[in-house]
Amino acid sequence: MKTRKATTSRTKKAPIKRVSRDHITYTFSKDKPPILEIEPGESLVFETLDAASGKIATLEDAFTVIAHKEQANPATGPVAVRGAEPGDSLVVTIRKIKLGPYGYSRIRAGGGVIIDELNPPEAKIIQVKGKAVHFTDRIKFPIRPMVGVIGVAPAGEAVHTFYPGPHGGNMDCNLIKEGSKVYLPVSVPGGLLSIGDVHASMGDGELTGGGIDISAEVAVRVDLLKGRSWKRPWVETKDSWAACANAPDLAEAIRIATSDMATFLADKLGITREEAFILIGTRGDVKVGQAAQLKMDVTVCLEVPKL
Repeated sequence: MKTRKATTSRTKKAPIKRVSRDHITYTFSKDKPPILEIEPGESLVFETLDAASGKIATLEDAFTVIAHKEQANPATGPVAVRGAEPGDSLVVTIRKIKLGPYGYSRIRAGGGVIIDELNPPEAKIIQVKGKAVHFTDRIKFPIRPMVGVIGVAPAGEAVHTFYPGPHGGNMDCNLIKEGSKVYLPVSVPGGLLSIGDVHASMGDGELTGGGIDISAEVAVRVDLLKGRSWKRPWVETKDSWAACANAPDLAEAIRIATSDMATFLADKLGITREEAFILIGTRGDVKVGQAAQLKMDVTVCLEVPKL
């Protein structure tokens, strides 16, 4: 496809706007008034809470705090983009993810792919020092910051931030990291962008139902792509494109992402969809976002290098 250039309108040296974590939401909804309105091309910072809404500060909290679905995975926002209309796309560039000093990770009955083999609950408070995760005094590894929840308001009924969908939402894709661009289809005026559920590190698949859940500050730039919108979110990195999809089972999610990618590559590279499918088979990688058996859709991103 011929991608249109995103429109920008930025005032030089304008102060960076911030969306406080006091303004959290548990739904993506067309009826939720925006916290602020920005111009296309503006940069801003979303202050986010962890998946338990900031209620876990100690190991005891990690064992005892129950974040029901109605109060899980809070997102900060929403923010309206001036001029955004249905049929457009928001292009959200993740510029920087600043992590808090500690996060938590835990397992509980009812979630996780091998939870029936284990003795839950179990929990850990995990320190983040510089660019390293201190899992224990002995086990340390590099941070891998990513945004779990990013999306816009759907045209229909509100969707809880716990769930993914064509609007984005809880995609839990490790490709949504510093330097990546997330393309979100605008369904209502202003788009109504919200961001949350940051992880200091999360394995592909989120097999326990969580990674290192942590509060953070997410600096982004939001551009507006006029007159171009996909059915579902896309992610662009420096070296690749990724089609994102969700479905009740893994096979169907992969099928949807593959179909979208075949159409995209055929249009972009001037080849048939059959050739595009062959190309996907030779160069495409399926990244599983969330498959923790949490009574929600599986999410995937099909990544293909830029050619």
